[in-house]
Amino acid sequence: MLPAGDMTEIGEKGINLSGGQKARVSLARAVYARADIYLLDDPLAAVDAHVGKHIFTHVLGPQGMLKSRARILVTNAVQYLSNTAHIVMLQDGAVVDHGSFAQAMVQQSSIFEFIHKYIDEAQSSQATSNTASNSEYIEDEATQNEQDDTVLPKGDGVHRVSSKQTLGRVSSNTLHSRRNTLEAEVGAEQGRTMTAEVNRQGHVEWSTYYTYVKACGVRNALLFTVALLLASVSNICANMWLKHWASSNAGTELNLGPFMWFKRWMPPSTNADPSSSLFYSIPVHSIFYYLFIYGGLGLLGASINSLQSLLMWTRCSVRASTKIHQNMLHSVLRSPMSFFDVTPIGRILNRFSSDLQQCDEMLPRSASSMVNTMVNVVSAVVVITLSTPLMLVIMLPLVMVYRYLQQRCLRSSRELQRLDSTTRSPIFAHFQESIGGVSTIRAYNQQPRFVYENELRIGQNMRAFYTCFSLNCWLSLRIEMLGNTVILGTTLLAIGSVHYFGYGDAGLVGLAVTYALDFISSLNWSVHNYADIANSMVQLERVIEYAELPSEAPDVIEDRVPVAMWPDQGMVEFKDYSTRYRNGLDLVLKGLSFRVQPNQKVGIVGRTGAGKSSLTLALFRIIEAASGQILIDGEDIAKYGLFD
Repeated sequence: MLPAGDMTEIGEKGINLSGGQKARVSLARAVYARADIYLLDDPLAAVDAHVGKHIFTHVLGPQGMLKSRARILVTNAVQYLSNTAHIVMLQDGAVVDHGSFAQAMVQQSSIFEFIHKYIDEAQSSQATSNTASNSEYIEDEATQNEQDDTVLPKGDGVHRVSSKQTLGRVSSNTLHSRRNTLEAEVGAEQGRTMTAEVNRQGHVEWSTYYTYVKACGVRNALLFTVALLLASVSNICANMWLKHWASSNAGTELNLGPFMWFKRWMPPSTNADPSSSLFYSIPVHSIFYYLFIYGGLGLLGASINSLQSLLMWTRCSVRASTKIHQNMLHSVLRSPMSFFDVTPIGRILNRFSSDLQQCDEMLPRSASSMVNTMVNVVSAVVVITLSTPLMLVIMLPLVMVYRYLQQRCLRSSRELQRLDSTTRSPIFAHFQESIGGVSTIRAYNQQPRFVYENELRIGQNMRAFYTCFSLNCWLSLRIEMLGNTVILGTTLLAIGSVHYFGYGDAGLVGLAVTYALDFISSLNWSVHNYADIANSMVQLERVIEYAELPSEAPDVIEDRVPVAMWPDQGMVEFKDYSTRYRNGLDLVLKGLSFRVQPNQKVGIVGRTGAGKSSLTLALFRIIEAASGQILIDGEDIAKYGLFD
């Protein structure tokens, strides 16, 4: 029945099974459970008559596999009542009769009337069938079907021998004929239906970075960068002014203006040197002059910082998040049905939840911090070069060491982030499966197994997450130790250059040391931020993958719009039509040709897997033609958009 037996993977909600196949799989699972009591809600209604007879004879009947178990069968198939021990008849929600079949026949009860009513209707229906040849054909077909469904031993198992392809959607020939197809069709030999999630390797392509910048808006990104540069220039100017202020105070009495009255509360100085007094005097400018300019530069820097934050979070981030989400949502909704046949819902939920959250929150924050730290690094290098060039002897090799640590950590961190994202999808899929089938899980008393499987999936994800977290701690420890060592060396070099070599003035060297400390701190953060951006780009890479899925036919084709009155007759014609569910699978409709005239009613009959549902899917273009045409009023529907 199934290509890999009980190891065949059934898609979510039985997407790759027909109604009859679902009934048989459910019944098989119930038999495997080996319960003492079986509650059967009309499982025979979804299968063909001869299949139902076979199931009742070999499974449910007095000589079936469940003959020693209590079976409560709900059915309206009265032909099986003679093989039951007790009959309960319901009508309008109440019990109207009960007893054995023999008692019902003798007492002519409500059960007896119901059975005879069914027999009369069956005879009446048979009388209107017109020809005896039809009855003979039906009998021959039933006999042939029984022969087709003969169960023969083979090896150590049981295999169904059939001269026809009874399972059009999950047949052995269909699944085992997949060769050199899309990577979505992996694992077909083991009866797999869902695809394995592709885990990319290597560095993230630069096109991914450009896609995010483009989603933010190139103009917005440039404005944000310019605002950061202006804020950095403002900060440098404020520090330079502070250095100038400190240098201007040397050797002069400070003029405090209206605050000079505070001087009388101070004890008189015994030092004759005026420069040693607490208060200096500045011959030209008062303290308010320096405070005003310094405060103005600080206010300007704060305003520009507010502007760049506003640009990042209201223009760049929101715009990028909205555009990326819209593109992915539109792409998924426009994907053909074959995509949903082989993709678990949990994987799609993972892309729209965890991956998109990283793009919405972590990526803008890391990008903003990264650009900010890089601007700080450049600013520090400029100030140090102009003030104390000797410090560049330490700074330039330091950059190379940080770069080495960054690259060594980044390769592992990126792959671990991909592994973390990939192992999170099965958690969502298993949770969705458990919620959807909670009643079945409880009925079969399978709670421990599902809890164990959930813990197993979480454990697999936590291994990747914990390793990635430990790697970040490893990196933090080393860059902090390196940074502290360099800070000590830089400070000693600055002090020695002034004290022993008389190089530069103390104020300028102090400014250089300040920016050297900022340089080290910015390098530390730049390593972390770059790793965070690379990890976030992994999520963006996965989101972009779903934003570029193959699409079904367009809604409207502008240059192929049908006339306003089409269709006006309603004639449907199939011309040598063939189709398959996905590339690489066998054809489910092969060279089909027929015509349905206007106002004509047509019934389509066939066994399970014959192609009844496939014909409907083809008519609505849920699956497209592999060859041939479908004509409505003489027009090929493949030429027009789906909305036409």
